[in-house]
Amino acid sequence: MKKLRLVLFDQEIEYIELFANYIRSSDYAQRFDVKLFSQEEHFQQYINNGEPTDILLVSNDQSIQEYPQIESILYLVEDMVDESDVGQLFKYQPLSQLLSNVLTYHYERNGKREKKKIQKTDGETKIISVFSATGGTGKTTTAFHLAKQMKEEGLEVFYLNLELVNSIALLFDVEDKPSSSPLLYYLKTNADQLQSKLKDLIVVDRDTSVPFFYFHPSAEEMLDLSEQEINLLLDTLTQLETYHYIVIDLESALDPIELAALKKSDQVLWLLSNDMYSFHKTSYLLEELHGLLNDGAFSDRVQLVLNRYTGMIDPKLADSGIEIDGYLPYIPEWKQLITKEQLENPVFSEYVDKLIRSFSRVGV
Repeated sequence: MKKLRLVLFDQEIEYIELFANYIRSSDYAQRFDVKLFSQEEHFQQYINNGEPTDILLVSNDQSIQEYPQIESILYLVEDMVDESDVGQLFKYQPLSQLLSNVLTYHYERNGKREKKKIQKTDGETKIISVFSATGGTGKTTTAFHLAKQMKEEGLEVFYLNLELVNSIALLFDVEDKPSSSPLLYYLKTNADQLQSKLKDLIVVDRDTSVPFFYFHPSAEEMLDLSEQEINLLLDTLTQLETYHYIVIDLESALDPIELAALKKSDQVLWLLSNDMYSFHKTSYLLEELHGLLNDGAFSDRVQLVLNRYTGMIDPKLADSGIEIDGYLPYIPEWKQLITKEQLENPVFSEYVDKLIRSFSRVGV
């Protein structure tokens, strides 16, 4: 990934040093090529040289004219700003949050970079499960983004929510859509008719064009599903030969549903939070699943992904023995999610895109 050229001009030396130290010690060192200026003479010399610059951060006591070589200019202010203050950022917010906001502003202002469509040449349907040892790690948001972005990139994908209480109505347009609940009846009583009935029970979202089953939230109905019935459902979906991928949103549990889905999965995106509970439970559960699934190579199909990553991991967690395979960024705007429109975030989408492209590298 090409680095973004980020220039910071601020006459507060301590802030410049803090900014530089944070960039060097965080994941943002891989994202930004940083130029730092505290003296106006040197900054003006850089500007006058006309060097291409993606992002300019400058204190709001400076007046910067528009330059054709600068794509985005953001002013750092010392007082809190509200959402209407476009182009201004609170200077003393946590640097992880500041840089996330910088990236969001830059991509929204200049548009998402055009992505090369993914070409999947084999006709085999692959199953990807999103799982976690603890709740609240962002599984549903991640699974939704995976399915949505796969569809945008030219892949045929099916989103399958197998949580005890699903959030389908919060993510997709289900107004006036028929329920897929008869599917649960066919799984139990008319397995021979399942394939012929399946296509009639699939709902397609109007906004994303992602197909899914629309189950009314019912923990009782989901708990009543057996491992054999989940196997039957996944086998039938696969035999349609319609989809490149089935993305499964799982509960953080080890009921028959989860065990069946994990055993069937070609890849498991296992999300972690940046805390001791998540790392501790992941360490033990990942090892135990080899026996529960009777699969000594299960961990070879697992990608451990740290969600809400701020650029650093506490040294105690880093020494836990858990090897992180990928990251998803902390998005400050998601601290309180109210509408699905908030889920549109170019920074998070960029990281999800990297995960999608990693599948082909491991043969998924």
